[in-house]
Amino acid sequence: MENFYRMMRKKHDIMIVNGQPDGGKWNFDQSNRKKWTGEPEIPHERGFRKDVTRALEEIKEAEVKTFGNIEAENFNWPTSRGDCLSVLNYFCENLLIHFGDYQDALHTEEKYLFHSRLSFAMNSKILSPKEVIDKVLDHYYENTTEIDISQIEGFVRQILGWREYMRGIYWKEMPDYANLNELDNHNKLPDFFWSGDTKMNCLEHAIGQSLDDAYAHHIQRLMVIGNYALLTQIHPDEVDAWYLGVYIDAIEWVEITNTRGMSQFADGGVVATKPYVSSANYINKMSNYCGDCHYSHTKKLGEKACPFNALYWNFLDEKREHFKNNNRMAMMMSLLDKKDKKELSDLKERAKKVIEHPDKF
Repeated sequence: MENFYRMMRKKHDIMIVNGQPDGGKWNFDQSNRKKWTGEPEIPHERGFRKDVTRALEEIKEAEVKTFGNIEAENFNWPTSRGDCLSVLNYFCENLLIHFGDYQDALHTEEKYLFHSRLSFAMNSKILSPKEVIDKVLDHYYENTTEIDISQIEGFVRQILGWREYMRGIYWKEMPDYANLNELDNHNKLPDFFWSGDTKMNCLEHAIGQSLDDAYAHHIQRLMVIGNYALLTQIHPDEVDAWYLGVYIDAIEWVEITNTRGMSQFADGGVVATKPYVSSANYINKMSNYCGDCHYSHTKKLGEKACPFNALYWNFLDEKREHFKNNNRMAMMMSLLDKKDKKELSDLKERAKKVIEHPDKF
């Protein structure tokens, strides 16, 4: 993807100065991984309070099966081009200044942080990705003394790099891509995916928010919900269907490549060079989710141990054959081989309980 991203920057002359990347670097990702701890203050989202009662009644009259929660008189998404342009302007004026720093952060009290919430506008073709990038770049170049280049580069990379890369993967690999299950995962989606009712705080917040707002940002989708789905070895068909159904911005071409490819590694490496899995450590590093959780992110075994810890080591052991020749997994597989045999056995036993009885956790 990095090579594709650089090619797209050059092709469309975006953040290029005399043939070189503006700021002297192509990628400022290392600056985009801060944990938000209450400062700087996050402006309230550019919200909407639309009444969709009639539309909801029509859905019920048609006996369309639905899930999730909605306040019919307070629909909080833009539904016109004017609305979407308003969201774009609000992002430029209020959120861009800290977007890059905290784009991977997670917090129990802040659903949107500094995210733009423009994916729905672009994926539904109300706004074009080019006009979004052009507008944000114009604002940045008018305010370079206030906004660091890492903020704008992180935003451009997500659209021009990742989003367009996924579009290419979709048209290149479909329709066979929709049936890939390289890791041979076959478990069912737990019931709490439809309710958010779980003792795992990170999943309760991320799934509950998804059901309430049809929204979760990319790290919630990838490193909380997707991470859990992959570690518990849920069939990618079930994961695909849930993501496509729950998120307001989920159009198949962008959803399936992110879900089946990047999140679930069901394509065996077409999109990503390694699976995006982690223990509780990453979630604690990037969020405050672990602070008041029923489970302890530091414990690996025992009733109070975070399920992610046992699930992580169990997954690596269960999928040894798939990763034995993956250079990017070499370090983790080496650590797995050095694990105390008794500890690994105990971890696998706990993981088995979580996988077989997910709704008890």
